[in-house]
Amino acid sequence: MAGAFVWNFFLPPPSGNLPKLVEYWFYVGNHGVKHHPDFLSSHLHKNLEPNPKFVYVNFAAFITNGFITTPPPKNPDMKRAMEEAHKIMDDAKGLMGGFAEAAVTTGKSPYPYERPGTTRFLISHFAVPDDISSEDFEANWTDWTGVSLLEKEVSPDMGYAYSALYRRVTPHGPYRYVVRSEFAGLHDKMETGFGLLGKLRNHFGTEALASKKIEADAGLCKVVIDMHRDEN
Repeated sequence: MAGAFVWNFFLPPPSGNLPKLVEYWFYVGNHGVKHHPDFLSSHLHKNLEPNPKFVYVNFAAFITNGFITTPPPKNPDMKRAMEEAHKIMDDAKGLMGGFAEAAVTTGKSPYPYERPGTTRFLISHFAVPDDISSEDFEANWTDWTGVSLLEKEVSPDMGYAYSALYRRVTPHGPYRYVVRSEFAGLHDKMETGFGLLGKLRNHFGTEALASKKIEADAGLCKVVIDMHRDEN
């Protein structure tokens, strides 16, 4: 069972070289992250929108919080991997944070996270002011994040499975919360998927969030590379 997570939101590189960005991600994961004894899996999501704010989103799972509380200078494998990866691409930039799973709509963790290639995800991120407590946000999370709205809009053929809320537990990172919603039936319904994304964004622009100074956005994504723990 996973006990800690990393979310990493990759900005479009100034060079525009997306294949090199994927190579950068793969090198760091294969030569750094996978060497940590707590590593379980890492999933690189591609944002399916044209000209997105984030071109890729990485979601990695670990057994405990040992990895997320050990910065690269104190982790030799990660330090070496980051140094070598920057030789592959020196303009890669990702906004990263360590997280814990705070809630799931089904009441059950979705671990393990491997899914068919046809699975699609709506990934939402939330910058939440310090004067809103974690207890308050998490008591209202399905309404504030738009999950309640999403669940009213979905139909059985979309294959909606769950929404999971992740709370940042490290000091660094731009977002206090991330939500990942999983769909098994949107791979051949792109227009429908983007329609759901649009409704989420409309919700993010409402007075309900603006009055609380919560800033949010979302993307429609698919996993393009899975990386897993090596089992001996």
